[in-house]
Amino acid sequence: MNNTPSVIVQDVATFIPMVRAICKGQYKMPWGTFFWMILCLVYFLSPIDFIPDLLPILGIADDSAFIVFVLLLLHQDLSRFREMRRGKEQIIEAEVVKDDKEGDK
Repeated sequence: MNNTPSVIVQDVATFIPMVRAICKGQYKMPWGTFFWMILCLVYFLSPIDFIPDLLPILGIADDSAFIVFVLLLLHQDLSRFREMRRGKEQIIEAEVVKDDKEGDK
């Protein structure tokens, strides 16, 4: 697995659309993945932290570290979701048109 910053940014950008798709029933995921996603959202939104956000750098660093940790755990599921979305985007609508040249003969 490639853990470069660009991959992490891509995973962050995919996280919210994946949550929306799950809520709408458009995407199914393993329960373990769902558990980590909920835990991450609750921890991020919770006013109770291991290190309070009032401390200048440490408060935000612990939230960020936890989110990155969860994204690394979810990387495979996020990649699968992106592939599913790409597959849907590649569907091209077509129309069958009768060839009039054959009827003229």
